[in-house]
Amino acid sequence: MNLIRGDALDLILHLGEMPDLTCTDPPYAFGGSGDEHAISATVAVVLRESAARLRKGQWMLVMCAASWRSTSYMVEAVRGVVDPVRIGTWCKPQSRTKVATSGWLWASVNVIAFRKGRANDPSSSTFLDHITAAPIINGRRAELPPEVAKWMVTPYAVPGGLFLDPFAGSGALVKAAEECGMRTIGYEKQAA
Repeated sequence: MNLIRGDALDLILHLGEMPDLTCTDPPYAFGGSGDEHAISATVAVVLRESAARLRKGQWMLVMCAASWRSTSYMVEAVRGVVDPVRIGTWCKPQSRTKVATSGWLWASVNVIAFRKGRANDPSSSTFLDHITAAPIINGRRAELPPEVAKWMVTPYAVPGGLFLDPFAGSGALVKAAEECGMRTIGYEKQAA
């Protein structure tokens, strides 16, 4: 698995080849001040730079919190570069969040599918609108389960093409892309 340690903002600027598919699960810190504001700004810039480098006619999938604020933030970050086409949902059997609101336990994650121009391959219409799977618990962190990564990547994979995940985390999306026959690059700032 090709995971490169370092800051995605620095690394994306030196990407020598246009990706055929970009999928990512960026940090969800939106709003606030100080460090939280810096994370939000970095996510927006990295998503925009990733979208700009995407090969024309190809797809970019971005996970975000299941709030309108988070979904809208991701869409606005790449406005004018890629177009939002559809939203899928990862449904978790139970929530692990400390956020408790009336009637909503934050047990879902939106996946926005963006396209750059017209699609080169219409087979992406096989994308299901939801998947139910529990996250993998690793200490205090929750990791993306392989079945969710496969659900995201498989309909949009380009065998032999280049896959990019600018916020790779545990590398689940990178591994799913490799299993689909793609060459892969994943950036991750934090050590696993």
